[in-house]
Amino acid sequence: MLEAFLSGLGRALNFLKRQKRNYRVAVVRSAANSFLANLTGQYSSIYTVGLGADSVELGTIGSIGGAVSAFLSTPIGWLVDRFGIKPFYIIGVFLLAGEALLYALAKDWHILIAAAILSSIAMRLNGTACSVVCADSVKNRDRVTAQNLCVTFASLTSMISPLLAASLVTLFGGMNVQGIRPLYYLRFAGYGFVLVFLFTQLEEIHHHHQARGEGPGFVASFQELFAGRSYLPKWIVVAVLSSLPSAMTTSFFQLFAYEIKGADQYLLGAMTTATVVARLLFGLPLGRLADRIGRKKVIYILTPLWYASFGLLILSTAPWMLVVAAAFQVFYSISLGIVGAMSIELVNVEQQGRWSGLLNLFRSIVTVPAPFIGGLIWRDLGPIYVFLIPLVIDLVIKLPLLASVSESLQPEATS
Repeated sequence: MLEAFLSGLGRALNFLKRQKRNYRVAVVRSAANSFLANLTGQYSSIYTVGLGADSVELGTIGSIGGAVSAFLSTPIGWLVDRFGIKPFYIIGVFLLAGEALLYALAKDWHILIAAAILSSIAMRLNGTACSVVCADSVKNRDRVTAQNLCVTFASLTSMISPLLAASLVTLFGGMNVQGIRPLYYLRFAGYGFVLVFLFTQLEEIHHHHQARGEGPGFVASFQELFAGRSYLPKWIVVAVLSSLPSAMTTSFFQLFAYEIKGADQYLLGAMTTATVVARLLFGLPLGRLADRIGRKKVIYILTPLWYASFGLLILSTAPWMLVVAAAFQVFYSISLGIVGAMSIELVNVEQQGRWSGLLNLFRSIVTVPAPFIGGLIWRDLGPIYVFLIPLVIDLVIKLPLLASVSESLQPEATS
């Protein structure tokens, strides 16, 4: 087993070496961000409720943050195409540091609205910049593998953070506001190191550097984007519906395990670790498979598995079922990553910024109200329906629409 692991690690390192520098920088940034996010990820909803929020207010926080960032999506994409990725990448990490500090200083849940706004804007900035880096630095035949390798390295560095966080929560007073608060201070300090790394290592993309500030105006640039691409509107719907399950359920997955199924901090940490381990086991093989047989086929393979995640969560009668449910969530994130790879492959690298911004805008129209709607469903219909409704939408609407979209993997990449 050790020999197989070392062989796989060697192939991964060789894959990294043949990519451009910015891709390697993005891998390191993602690994650091994942480690920091996993310190608090399993506690954020519990922390928010501990500060006085109910289920509807919990959902409202995410909706408000997403609504604000939605207005900035297309301008951010246009600015990235026009002025380059580095300043926006750095601003995104700076805002994540601000989010962590606001959580650390919060006296009640209302201040977390501002934190959610900073986080949502940061995700837009970093997501757009990552799309441009991936389009510029990675070839079509390697793209899903590259995305999964990035997440795999992030998983390796963050495997210990959920269990480390559980130990720290116990040390600082248990699963309550006082016990969780110090984790946010640790996140804030960690983002300082990430900022220094990006300042010194990230390179501006060549075509942006030469054409900085030049090109068509705001409206004309989007007209240019859609010229001759009648398939883009249909793909926007697919991408939007692909993001809906995460938007509606993320705030409630751990909360369901805690409030409905009685999970303690160690079981919550084990659930998060199980997701990380599943990513390590399946991320690279499934990414390589998508680069060989096609993106859509792998999405179809993975869909029943992430459906099973919600089923296990709802029906669980033992801790191991919650752990398996969390592990199966990785199949949703891998599927969503494949959708992201297909999105990148639909337009030129020079247009990635505005295309990513436009996708984010339309995603926001659906996903911004999703946490709020999830809170209403939790309160008025029952917690299980938070997970069942997005599953039905995916099955009845998104999958048939995906079937009508052409495969984006280039034929020569399959040889």
